[in-house]
Amino acid sequence: MSSQPTAAVSVPFTIENALPGPLAFGDSPDLYRIRLHPEHSAGGPTIKYLTAPNSSRIFTGPDAHFRRFNNLPFDSVPAGDWIVGRLVIAEEGDSDASQRGKLKLASTEPAGAETADILNHLGLCSAEPLWCSTTIDEADCQLPRPTSDWTTVITADGNEVNIPKPTDLECMDYVSASVIPAPTTGNVMTGHAQEVSVVRVLDWLPGHWVGIERDTRAHQIIQARDPGLAPRFLAHVTENGSRVIGFLLEHIPDAREAGPKDLEKCRAALARLPTLGIAKGRELKRHSFLVKTDGSVVIRGPFTYNDVPAEESVDELGEVMEAELDSIETVLAQSPSEFEEQPARMLRLVDPRRTKMLDEFERAHGLVVPFVYWQESSEGGGRITLTVEEHGVMAREFEKNGFRWTSELQQRAEERFGPKRSPQ
Repeated sequence: MSSQPTAAVSVPFTIENALPGPLAFGDSPDLYRIRLHPEHSAGGPTIKYLTAPNSSRIFTGPDAHFRRFNNLPFDSVPAGDWIVGRLVIAEEGDSDASQRGKLKLASTEPAGAETADILNHLGLCSAEPLWCSTTIDEADCQLPRPTSDWTTVITADGNEVNIPKPTDLECMDYVSASVIPAPTTGNVMTGHAQEVSVVRVLDWLPGHWVGIERDTRAHQIIQARDPGLAPRFLAHVTENGSRVIGFLLEHIPDAREAGPKDLEKCRAALARLPTLGIAKGRELKRHSFLVKTDGSVVIRGPFTYNDVPAEESVDELGEVMEAELDSIETVLAQSPSEFEEQPARMLRLVDPRRTKMLDEFERAHGLVVPFVYWQESSEGGGRITLTVEEHGVMAREFEKNGFRWTSELQQRAEERFGPKRSPQ
C-alpha cells in the first residue's frame, strides 16, 4: 500500500536523469532517477525513482529534456526505505500558486516485493541470474569527481567549442561504459590485486537490462570454456544493493585496435566463438578486437548467444558467423576506423547548422524521426540531407504508424530520401 509523504523528515537529492514517457504510449509515465547522498540515505536506498504523467506531447523542442528538470520544483524527498514515488501535477486548488502546473510528490511505495513488481512494470528489471560470486554497488564504482564528459577543442575556423570526450577503446559500442579506478570497497578485487582500473558497463535505462543480461551470460560461457578469448568478467554491479544493472570487466590499458596485419589472429579468435554458441552479434568493427602488447588478440563485447547446446547453436549461428568471417578482411582495412574518427564525428554533432536543422524539425513536427539519426551514421552517408518538408512527410507516416519506426518505413525513407544525395 502506498504511503503519503510527510514533510517532517526530508533529505536532499540530485536528479540524475529525466526520461520522457514514449510519445506513442500516452499512459507510460515520465521517469525521474534521483540520487540521495550516502550521508542522507542512512543505509537505505541511495537511488530512487519518481514517476510523473507523460509529458511528451507537452514538452517538445530541443530544450524539452531540461524543461522536465525545471518542472520538478522541490529538492528534497521524504526519508525512508522506499524506492518508487508518484508525482502528480499541482492543480488550481493548491495553496501555492507558484507551483501550479508543476509536479509534486503524492505518494511513495514502501520497499518490498511489490516494489520489485512496480520496477519490472517500468522496465527496470534486474539482469539476472548472478553467476559471478563478486558483486559491487554502483555507488562504490562511480567516476572520481569532479569529472566532465566534455572537452574543449578549436575548430578549423578558430572557434572554441565543447564536444563530448572520445570514448575509450574498450568502451566502444556500449550504451554506457567507462574506464574507472578499481573499486577499493567490497571484494571486487579479490584475486585481481593487480587491477588498477576496470571497465564499468552500467545501464539503468528501462528495458536495457536485456542487453546487460545477454552480454553477462556470454561472458560466463567464455570465461568457463575459453578463458582469455575476451576480457575477464570481474563483478556484477547492483543498484541499491539488489537490482543488477551492469558489470565490471578487466581493463587492458595498452591494447590497441586491430588492423590488416592482425588478420589471421583475428580470424582465428573469431572462429572460436560459434563452438560456444556465441556470435559477435553486431556489425564487426576494428575495435571489436583488442591486440595486447604480446600480440595476442581478445574479442570485445557486446556479444549475443544462443542458449542451446553448442552442437545445435553452431548450425543456428552458422550464417551469422560465416558473414562475420567473410567481412573481417574488409573491416580491418577500414581507415580511419570508427574509433579514430571520433573527434571529427563529435565536431559534426555540435555543428551549428546541425543544431539549427534539428531545432527546425522539432518546432515544425514536435519530434525528430529516427531516419535523421540513421542518415548521420556511416551507413546513412554521415550527413542530414532532409528538408523540413521531407521530414514532415516521414513525421506524418511515423505518427500514423503509432510512432513505431519499422523496417518498412526505413526502406521507404531510404528509397525516397537517401543517402545518395549531396549533403546540405
